[in-house]
Amino acid sequence: MKNSQQIEPWIVNGSTPIIKDKWIDLRADDCTTPGGVGISPYYVLRYPDWAHTVCLDQEDRICVVSQYRHAAARVMMELPGGVVEVGEDPLQAAKRELLEETGIRGGQWRACGNFSPNPATHTNRFHVFACRVESREAPRPDASEDIRHEFLTQDLLRDAIDRGEFGQLLHVGALWQALRCI
Repeated sequence: MKNSQQIEPWIVNGSTPIIKDKWIDLRADDCTTPGGVGISPYYVLRYPDWAHTVCLDQEDRICVVSQYRHAAARVMMELPGGVVEVGEDPLQAAKRELLEETGIRGGQWRACGNFSPNPATHTNRFHVFACRVESREAPRPDASEDIRHEFLTQDLLRDAIDRGEFGQLLHVGALWQALRCI
């Protein structure tokens, strides 16, 4: 498909902070499109980057974690991972989160890409890694986390996706990408 003209970015005429704390930075931008259409307010969420891991054991089963997700008001099955701290490398964040949430130290790490969770409103990136279980120790979750982990075969994980138990779409996409790069 040939594009006859280049798409230009919007002009940001001004930006107003709405809320900024440890977890969220929301601003309202006053924008003008290249065609001259004004869009104001246009809300932009600045989150820290996230790093998640598809970790396989010796039998090629995939490590998943389950925890309560307040906005969804239910327990969700997901991939281990979380926030990339300020100044932290995404791979180091993935290793730290895997160890904290599951007690697993991974080996044979591979970067499988980084993606935009929602390019319309979010500024952050979602980093995907794959690894193999190298050793295990006691998990060290944050004080606010109540996390369980288990290993599922690909068939059982597909069933969990179909039932909506593994229902975080970013994690479904990360799983797809990681299984292609292993």
